[in-house]
Amino acid sequence: MLAIRKNPNVLQAKLNDVRQKYALFLAEWEFKPHYTLSAKTTTMRNFSVTDDGYVTENSTGVDGAVTLLTPYGTKGTLASSVNQTAHFHPSLSLDVIQPLIRGFGKPIVETALFNAKDNRKVSLLNIENTLRNTVTAVINAYLDVISAEKSLKVDEDALERAELSATQTKLFIKSGRKAGVELVAVDADIARAKTNIENDENTLRETRFALLNAIGLDPNSNITFSSIDISWLMKKYHVPMLNDAKILAIDNDIQYQIDQLTFHGALQRNLQEAKDNTRPQLDLIGNLSTGTSNDDNNSGLKSLVNGINQTSSLTLSLAVPVDDQVAKMALQSAKIAIQEAKIALQQEKWNKETITINSWNSIASAKRASLLAEEAKQLQEQAYQISFQKYSHGLIDSLQLQSALQQLKLSAEALNQASMNYVKALVNFDLLIGNTLKTWDIEVKKRE
Repeated sequence: MLAIRKNPNVLQAKLNDVRQKYALFLAEWEFKPHYTLSAKTTTMRNFSVTDDGYVTENSTGVDGAVTLLTPYGTKGTLASSVNQTAHFHPSLSLDVIQPLIRGFGKPIVETALFNAKDNRKVSLLNIENTLRNTVTAVINAYLDVISAEKSLKVDEDALERAELSATQTKLFIKSGRKAGVELVAVDADIARAKTNIENDENTLRETRFALLNAIGLDPNSNITFSSIDISWLMKKYHVPMLNDAKILAIDNDIQYQIDQLTFHGALQRNLQEAKDNTRPQLDLIGNLSTGTSNDDNNSGLKSLVNGINQTSSLTLSLAVPVDDQVAKMALQSAKIAIQEAKIALQQEKWNKETITINSWNSIASAKRASLLAEEAKQLQEQAYQISFQKYSHGLIDSLQLQSALQQLKLSAEALNQASMNYVKALVNFDLLIGNTLKTWDIEVKKRE
């Protein structure tokens, strides 16, 4: 939960989603009315011979406009202008442009809107992907801490056994049953165990800092990590049948979902745009304006409705591209991009299935290795106890006891490593099939 709230990667993914949310709002805003308003006032002073002196003229103007773009490419602008000089001069104008071939239709006009919607979906998928990876990284880092603690415990036990052997050896030497040289090998075990403990303590500190980094906390944070029951952790993970696992891995893979979204979305729209750019440009342009007259007798609001100052026009504009190699090249590139994406999707699917098969088999192998390591450790424990009894009765020397002690230490380390490998295999497989958040009851809210 700390990682979900504090991890920088999670926070960045959420901030990117905010950016995409506003980008989508802007794309939707393009199809809403846009308003503009401006005003100005001017004072002019001119010298006039006829008026025998300076003449001052004042003018004030207010301009406003509203523009609307429809999903079919129709763009209309209604503009008004109000100028006040010696007289009141209002005006209205309406301009409409309708593409008839190139730039016509919702699939072309709304390309940016659909791209923005896809980008928002991608940002939400990236949040989920970041959460999955973060949770998995925290679990693995926590397991590294536990593994380091267990390694330290193994070497502490080895030191305790070595010291016990040293005590027994000193008694043998004092009673004359062993030569003094026997103590050298035992003391070497003690020195080696102390060195290993020093290294283990340093490794433990490093793994704790790595866990803080995985969570996203200040390395100076005063945090205590409690141990966990590994058997309980193993029971949280359920491995499905192989065929079910392959389906889950593909259906829940974030990158595959994003690539599918891109293939069926942006790439197809790029092809539509490229095809549209090869077509002739045929636009219908209409204009209607009224008002504004230099005749002072025809000023005021009546100039808008008296029909004297009205003008209208209707224009059909045609532009035919001749050997537009740039547009043709763009069209071919868009087609090739779709073919490349299709091949990449198939390859991605095969790769994901291969990884799933290997990971599924690795879990079974890791489980068997863990069971065998547990059995080997128990047997080695018995072997050490037998060797120590033999040493206590003078049947073997310190070198043979040292060998048994070393084998016990190695078997304990192997068990620690095998059990951690098995748990990590479960954790990483859960990430692979997309069940991480479900396993830990974490819900990704689809924010609007």
